[in-house]
Amino acid sequence: MTRNQSPIIKLRAAHEIVFSPTEDRAAFFGGQDVNVLNLLTRSTLFSAHPIAHPSHIDFSPDGQRLLLKSTSGRTVILDACTGKIVKDFHNQNEGEGSKALFTKCSRYVVTVSWNGLLSVRDSVTAEQTFMVSHLGCMLNNLSAPADRSFFIYSVGRLPPSNSEPPPPQIVILHSWPIVGKNYRELPQQWSFINALQVSPSGRFLGVIHGAPPETLEIYDIGRSQVIARQKLSIGGCGCSIGWSHDEQLLAVNGKDKFLVLERENLAVRYEFSIQYPCFAAFSPFSRFLAIGSWRKSFIVPIDCLDSFEV
Repeated sequence: MTRNQSPIIKLRAAHEIVFSPTEDRAAFFGGQDVNVLNLLTRSTLFSAHPIAHPSHIDFSPDGQRLLLKSTSGRTVILDACTGKIVKDFHNQNEGEGSKALFTKCSRYVVTVSWNGLLSVRDSVTAEQTFMVSHLGCMLNNLSAPADRSFFIYSVGRLPPSNSEPPPPQIVILHSWPIVGKNYRELPQQWSFINALQVSPSGRFLGVIHGAPPETLEIYDIGRSQVIARQKLSIGGCGCSIGWSHDEQLLAVNGKDKFLVLERENLAVRYEFSIQYPCFAAFSPFSRFLAIGSWRKSFIVPIDCLDSFEV
């Protein structure tokens, strides 16, 4: 950063922003292109157009590759230094839908789809090593703690008829490695889950739910109970939840604003007005907060939040 240069990095539209494990790079997409920035020099390492309509992105825990999933469900692996495709799963038949995430060894990829399929693939061979199908269900909101020791996602059952609302969604937790029936269903159920994110330690679950989505809850997984609840004006161009490394703060995108909340009582610590908000995330050690929108986005050092204005 040069003298008199703002420490805040301004981006164009960014639908999702992810940080490398060492917080030296950030990857994002806001259209067809995937971009990777060097956060130390603020230079663009590459801008690539590997697949049409990217919808989710993930850094491998070793920082060497990027996982990219499109709206069709097609999933590819990119070299995180060059942006070149190193593996294409050609898996559109698995269905569109939620995120794809690397496992902690960076070798395997876990993905869920709106067709009710949970799939595990080898990122080197593209071989499917495990799958389970939830018939008549939609799988969504795939999430994992920092060590990726388990994977969690919501299961929405189809309603008995078109005139009835869907039943509450269950949440399933699979320990890694995923083999056989090594999973459990959380006792709590939620209706109309719009966002779900497990905390870095794996202790808590943040859930935004409702129709419209205006309730944020913090669920203690070990104690099987909701420990905080707050009504918020969520809305915007999507719902997302970001946890700070110490789990004391949560970032969510509200209606024409971003909120940073205290976990203990969900009181508002910071509030930023912004048009078309869609994504919020902390970097792995909370040096940065990523604020994504369909118009302009930002990567803000945490020590600049007190003075930050959009």
